Amino acid sequence: MDGRTYRRAPSRRAGRVSLAVSLGLTLVVALGIAGCRAEEGSIPGTDGAAQSDNGAGAAEEERAVGGETAADAAIALVSGAPPEVRAAVALDPEPFVGLLDEVLELPADRTVLVDKAHAIGADYVPADLIELDSLSDRLVLSRPGHRLTSDATEALLEMSADAATEGITLVVSSAYRSYDYQAGVYARWVEQLGQEQADRVSARPGTSQHQLGTAVDFGCICDEFASQPAGLWLAANARRFGFSLSYPDGYEGTTGYAYEPWHFRFVGRSATELEHRYFSGVQQWMLEFLDREFFRPRRDGELDG
Repeated sequence: MDGRTYRRAPSRRAGRVSLAVSLGLTLVVALGIAGCRAEEGSIPGTDGAAQSDNGAGAAEEERAVGGETAADAAIALVSGAPPEVRAAVALDPEPFVGLLDEVLELPADRTVLVDKAHAIGADYVPADLIELDSLSDRLVLSRPGHRLTSDATEALLEMSADAATEGITLVVSSAYRSYDYQAGVYARWVEQLGQEQADRVSARPGTSQHQLGTAVDFGCICDEFASQPAGLWLAANARRFGFSLSYPDGYEGTTGYAYEPWHFRFVGRSATELEHRYFSGVQQWMLEFLDREFFRPRRDGELDG
């Protein structure tokens, strides 16, 4: 999807079941909501549709249209998701809609899908990168030069402080990576392992979450990290601070990458809660759902797929 640009508009929250929806969605038809407006986003190389900015109240949104309730519409919205997701939404649809509404208000870099099939433009650099060296009195860094976006940095500081109260040290081993830096990393892996194996453990340039400035690799960047104190703590607690494990064990067929217990992406607390409650803790499932249902272009002929 190189060369495409995300468009997102601020969603409106109107009551506990404020259905933030985008043009062409099942919920637009089911709930009779009309009127979307697009706003240029900040992530070149991807694109999608705008969220609803309609002014109808929550009571109107909750009404049944043609015999279909808001809960029915929420269940229909995840009809293309894995069975585990459909079952979770069917069991408790209204909180799902509330969390979804919150997630759709987040900045684009929080939940944009970046993977082997969805690349970022080569020139994309987050506008608000923070030099973590300036916070070396509050963070443990593996080397100089690490950078993260301001929101991710704030969450990392909070998480690191909380871990420290339990005697856990979180070492930041990798953070923002430019397109060129990632090209070098990938080339080294190809030289070492061959391309087929390199693709299991390293992102091709433009397809790395690290380019967003919201992903962090912790500790040894090794499989053993999963059983180390910091790895165990992160597995149990990272989501409380808005960090999500990107490449969980047993999901290589879904994510495209081997298990990486050290790689966490900051998506925000509402997104990690949505992921935990309704997407079985699988970040890729949640991001694919958001991309498919909200951020892909809906105008006929604009873009393929």
